[in-house]
Amino acid sequence: MKSFDKRDQFRRFFAALFKPNELVEFRFIESWISSGKRKSRVAAPAQWIRAGEVAEEYDDLVRFAETERANIYFGVCPRPRVGDATDETIRTIRCLWADLDDVTVDEAWQRWEAAEVPEPSIVVNSGRGVHAYWLLARDLMTHEECERIAHLLPSFYAQFGGDHVQNFSRVMRPPGTINCKGARNGDPPLPCRLMKCDPERRYQVDYFDRWTKPEDVAVTLTKNGVTLVEDNIPTSSDICANSADVALLAARLDLPCHDRSRRDFAIVCGLLRLGLSPEEIWAVVADKSKFETGGRSYFELTVANAERAVSLHATSSAAPELPA
Repeated sequence: MKSFDKRDQFRRFFAALFKPNELVEFRFIESWISSGKRKSRVAAPAQWIRAGEVAEEYDDLVRFAETERANIYFGVCPRPRVGDATDETIRTIRCLWADLDDVTVDEAWQRWEAAEVPEPSIVVNSGRGVHAYWLLARDLMTHEECERIAHLLPSFYAQFGGDHVQNFSRVMRPPGTINCKGARNGDPPLPCRLMKCDPERRYQVDYFDRWTKPEDVAVTLTKNGVTLVEDNIPTSSDICANSADVALLAARLDLPCHDRSRRDFAIVCGLLRLGLSPEEIWAVVADKSKFETGGRSYFELTVANAERAVSLHATSSAAPELPA
């Protein structure tokens, strides 16, 4: 997209994500490393500003943040009232969002293409990673619709290596600001820049139904008439993986499928749970499905995502982190 100055990036971004009268929560947090541990400091109380007025507040927000070496974060979902800052208070979901750490914008695009993820509506270079937003064709406002999103986000992220934190009160960095992470340690500040903003690119929520929680991904196996679900595949502590189990899973890769990426991901999860190493899995799948055409790069992305999903499901108490 053409280059815009920082204030205009800020304005365009919030105009795409929010309606003018909606409340945006802003947080101001300094973060650094001390004795090998992550530290943070709340530089000021959170502010709730109407989306139509954020551009007017831009200079004051940025000036304060730079003085305090603080990072500016905003709540992705509109806040119903001043003071609302928890998942339970969220009433409107207008987009899906993702945070990819330590990647370039080009690398992020390669991941999305390899995972057959649709083109994001908005892409932000956060300075030390990439943030993406997929605008929805309509706002989701019921409890059932929110639950629907909560069920698909983990697997959606796992497909391309996004950060596992997906709570509705999630905060991200807005473009037009500075990434000051580690300033106290001498790390140089980096600009957070708007790389793409296409408010007209919107998706029906049904499009994302292909992604569900990793533990809900069904791998249908014709074994004595039993349907085996990936979450119920015995772990290596329960059984010793044998050739019949592996062959049964691998055979699914030869069958027609409307979503090969999702199927490939589920099969690799199953093989990992059977105790196979990545190299052993590669030997099994190299000539099948998208692994044959996508080669080693597609495999490495899939197995990395699968390892993350299997590990995350086993230790689901991981603490949330601020975005890159």
